[in-house]
Amino acid sequence: MNAAAPSRTAEYMALFRALESARAPERRLFEDRDAASFLTPRLHAVVLAARVPLLRRLIIAFIDRRWPGPRLSAVARTRVIDDFVTGALDAGCSQLVLLGAGYDTRATRLPAAAGDAVFEVDHPATQQRKREALAGRAAHVRYVGVDFETDALASALAAAGLDRTQPSCIVWEGVFSYLTVAAIDRTLGALVQACAPASRLMLTYVDERALGGGSLAGSAWREAVSDVGEPFQTGLEPERAAEFFAARRMTLRSDESTTDAAHRLGVAGAETIPDMYRLAALELAPTSAPAASNVLAIRQSRCG
Repeated sequence: MNAAAPSRTAEYMALFRALESARAPERRLFEDRDAASFLTPRLHAVVLAARVPLLRRLIIAFIDRRWPGPRLSAVARTRVIDDFVTGALDAGCSQLVLLGAGYDTRATRLPAAAGDAVFEVDHPATQQRKREALAGRAAHVRYVGVDFETDALASALAAAGLDRTQPSCIVWEGVFSYLTVAAIDRTLGALVQACAPASRLMLTYVDERALGGGSLAGSAWREAVSDVGEPFQTGLEPERAAEFFAARRMTLRSDESTTDAAHRLGVAGAETIPDMYRLAALELAPTSAPAASNVLAIRQSRCG
């Protein structure tokens, strides 16, 4: 990522959410009225055109032919994470932490988040553009500028007012796969340090086998993120995910691909999503809990 510029992949995620929100209420998986606010004029024009049903179908058909998988995967994962956040907050988590928040709008569009403290952690460049676009409409959000590769996350969250005695709901969407292994370990360790035991975390990751382009489809997807300067760097084997997270004092509660999630949600075209992008729901253990043996179930790969 260009440290001086907002994330391009975050912008494309906002585009996909805006296109989904343009669908009829009875057909869309969610509504995100602010998603189009983060787009460049060119992409904003695409969303305006998508208000016409015929043009929307043509736009979506073009995107899905050119880049098979990312759009459908994005809308499925958005709905799954929305449900996770709502469930966690309703179950007693009193703080919402959005790591690498990008143009995530859950703080303002999910009713369950309206009365809770929300901490949005992201690179300052992307964060600044988001704050300008929202123009003060997220008054209950505390913005925490962090570079995951270099900054101390635990101390930044504490300084922003995160309460270590209260359980948090944490979302780490669309970031894990773009970081180095060292940055991932630092971030997960910081969460265990900064958040109360039994806090809930959902993160997304890429199946390790997708990085090398071997047995899985998705080369167009890998090329797309590489072309915008944000290549996938790190993958995790789903078969060893529970062991990997246990070694970092986290319990894996569920793990599914966005392909399976899309089928479960009845998303048309779910079968076209490469089976590579995954959603892992975890629970944080106490810092005093013994760590499992640190078996390396993760691979780093410089793609592009």
